[in-house]
Amino acid sequence: MNSTEVVVVGGGLAGLTAALDLAEAGLATTLVEKRPFVGGKTFSFNSGGVELDNGQHVYLRCCTAYLALIERLGLDDSIHTQPRLRVPVLDPVSERTAVIAAGPLPAPLHLAASIVRYTHLSWREKLQLGRAVIAMLRLDAADRRRLDGESFGAWLRARGQSQRAIDRFWDLIILPTCNDRSENVSAGQAIMVLQVGLLQERRAADIGFARVGLSQIADTALARFQQQGGQALLGRAARGMRHEGERAAGIQFADGTTVKAEAVVLALPPNHTRALLPDAWRADPAFASLGAFSYAPIVNVHMQLDRPVMEEWFYAVLDSDVQYVFNRSRIAGTDGNGQWLTCSISGAFQVNQLKQMDIATNAIAGLRRALPAARGAEVLRWRVVKEQEATFRPQPGTHSRRLGTETPYPNLLLAGAWTDTEWPATMESAVRSGHSAARAWLTKRSA
Repeated sequence: MNSTEVVVVGGGLAGLTAALDLAEAGLATTLVEKRPFVGGKTFSFNSGGVELDNGQHVYLRCCTAYLALIERLGLDDSIHTQPRLRVPVLDPVSERTAVIAAGPLPAPLHLAASIVRYTHLSWREKLQLGRAVIAMLRLDAADRRRLDGESFGAWLRARGQSQRAIDRFWDLIILPTCNDRSENVSAGQAIMVLQVGLLQERRAADIGFARVGLSQIADTALARFQQQGGQALLGRAARGMRHEGERAAGIQFADGTTVKAEAVVLALPPNHTRALLPDAWRADPAFASLGAFSYAPIVNVHMQLDRPVMEEWFYAVLDSDVQYVFNRSRIAGTDGNGQWLTCSISGAFQVNQLKQMDIATNAIAGLRRALPAARGAEVLRWRVVKEQEATFRPQPGTHSRRLGTETPYPNLLLAGAWTDTEWPATMESAVRSGHSAARAWLTKRSA
């Protein structure tokens, strides 16, 4: 039987952060991950000699916990952040490009000039945007919680927003951040995203992305954890959690071996967290909501074209077959061999049901509708990546299901982007939850 002071189950960003914090605090910590690599929902892989991410992940400048982790790992040179927000938006029907961008005025007026020039909305729709923004500025955290049971789409329509404005403006923000459309997202969650990202600080929404494979970031965190004395058990799937009365006592693997621990951190999705709990604990009303989450898929289509067809870092596209197109060649700093692009499709409930060939065909057609330069280009190869349960869905009423870090059992802690961080299921939420779990146990231990 192995023993450790803390065992962290789950090697995603939440688990890595918690494990690193605990190890750096001097605690004997063991990290358990069922796959032979770490990273969770953020990893990369080699495809024909090219490093591709499972999906194009982005962060905003307001993602302070995630950016602090990158700095802590010494990876500042491995990311790129816009000097100021700039989102070019393509309309394949009109073949017009409009830009949502931050100007020099303080928030929320920093977007005003670009909204005036935003040709994808009518003048009436642009004026009505202000009505919704003013209403959001009047809300605080308590107001957001009271709005959790209402859909953001309904909230917007009640404030004069047309469906066209929702599709062509609001969902450009809500769909990639919440992984669902405004109609299906809690008003409280969507307003939190908009307040923190767009309405409070002029530079908060500057967009950034990793210029290296996401696995390099996760592997660096793992190496730092091991340098601090942490033990990693990769390719080992926990099958259950041991307990002694009201206290967690460790975990058990399928082969019957165990890791005994003074504390357990479960850094897993809610359904997997529930599956590991002892039967008696699973029946505890405190964990009832673990089985009540719904999940949303994300589909990414990586493709290599025989020639460069775009210069921008990325485009938002008013086309459901494409949504966002990222210039992977520019992001990764690779030259030659044509150009690699990634089409990222969030809230991909219908797309996810299609065969990979059909998904790729639709994405290529969407790309050619959006970019005239792509119409004569040949697609040399493509790769479709489906994340079936990429994130939990922040539907109306979901906030009450999100559990805190601490549980009724004193040495069982929870982490994961789904826990009650206030953020949607993002890298920022995952990192914040990992810090919270480690901090909770360190506080209990020193009490």
